[in-house]
Amino acid sequence: MERRVHTRKSARVVRPTDGRVFIRGAEGTIVSRDLVGGVRGVAPVIAVLLLVALVVVLVTTVSAFVLTNQSDIPPPAPQISVSHSLVPDGNEETIAVTLEGGKPVATDRLYVIGSKPLDIGGAPGSGTPANESYASDRENFVEASGTNPPQVGIGDQWESGETIYLDPVGTAEGVTVSIYWNTEPVEDINPGTVTGDDAYLIAEFRV
Repeated sequence: MERRVHTRKSARVVRPTDGRVFIRGAEGTIVSRDLVGGVRGVAPVIAVLLLVALVVVLVTTVSAFVLTNQSDIPPPAPQISVSHSLVPDGNEETIAVTLEGGKPVATDRLYVIGSKPLDIGGAPGSGTPANESYASDRENFVEASGTNPPQVGIGDQWESGETIYLDPVGTAEGVTVSIYWNTEPVEDINPGTVTGDDAYLIAEFRV
């Protein structure tokens, strides 16, 4: 019986003169070691590119979120300081409130609340004095009768040195007065409609 002997062709290394190393496979194929190393180096490069792309997407998303939210932020409330005193008003007294410090404030953004109903207006004896007969829970600074100008008589802005007058129901002693600034103009007559997202307490005192 004839015995067949199969011989396995072993791979051998081919070294060209340029320093590269090739491996000749069993079937005659040649694989460069440079190619093998290059394939192994592709994965880290792709990972780095994906990481950079992810960072760019995150930065863009966060920036858009911040800018969107900043556009909704209301303007900062004015910083003011006031003084108050009691002035004679017939048999009673009216509260005089004077703006002592701070930038001028638009009167259509301002309203006042007392611990008891009160009315806002001009000084006692003036053409438009504060009168407790018209007191309400909230008084806006631009209160007016019909088409007449606001009865506080201070114009479109409350400026340093100007005084408003408040006449609460009954005695003024012990009344707490709170002055608010609103992000939108106060609409309609007293007590008025307060719109906008925020109202800020900018001054408060107890008589």
